[in-house]
Amino acid sequence: MQTARWQFNPGFWPSVITVLVLPVLVSLGFWQLDRAEQKRELYEQFKTRQEAEAIDLNRNVSIRKDKAEIIWRHIKLAGDFDRQKNILLDNQVHNHAPGYYVFTAFRLAHDQDWLLINRGWLPVGDDRSVVPRFSTPSGEVELIAVATDVPSTGILLGGENIEKLNKETLRIQKVDIEEISRLTGLKFLPFIARLEPGSDHGFVREWTLPGSGEEKHLGYAFQWFALALTLLIIYVVVNFKRVK
Repeated sequence: MQTARWQFNPGFWPSVITVLVLPVLVSLGFWQLDRAEQKRELYEQFKTRQEAEAIDLNRNVSIRKDKAEIIWRHIKLAGDFDRQKNILLDNQVHNHAPGYYVFTAFRLAHDQDWLLINRGWLPVGDDRSVVPRFSTPSGEVELIAVATDVPSTGILLGGENIEKLNKETLRIQKVDIEEISRLTGLKFLPFIARLEPGSDHGFVREWTLPGSGEEKHLGYAFQWFALALTLLIIYVVVNFKRVK
């Protein structure tokens, strides 16, 4: 009569592959956990800045050039629009309808600093060759906005990606402040002023506030750790041999 027992007898190549791949999978899992923590800290910073008192941009000159410090802060500003410098950011959807975000150049009062004001969304209409009709006030106005980073959607400006619709309006696929400065001859501050819904002189402004984004990285971390565990289980199972 013969009896059988199991013996762990690892092969050379399965061992080499496991030793090389397993630490990589575990490292990727911890990297994603670290990214989740970074996103959590950035979100806490965002909430703190949203709750802070609005900055008067006309009086606080030093913070204008400090992009890292001003992003997501509420700002108050006075000045005048340049009605000849309008920019339509293409491919922006609202309630499943195609449209544009309308940016207009704005000069701070008693100063030479310029800002791009995101005034909100307008529909394209039935004919893309027709420039949407919208009004821009003349003279000095006061605005309430939020300082945001440049939108990351779209493709790089250049060549056919810039369309001059008329003497007052450009249509673009991606906001690039340096490129827009070159095209308009104006030197813009390094952030966007996104007009608040309670401020005048804007269009549709149903802004979506960012979440922390940490859930995505926690999910990725779980996947990497699960792959590492799966690899370890396969390695153990494959290398157990039954001997008689």
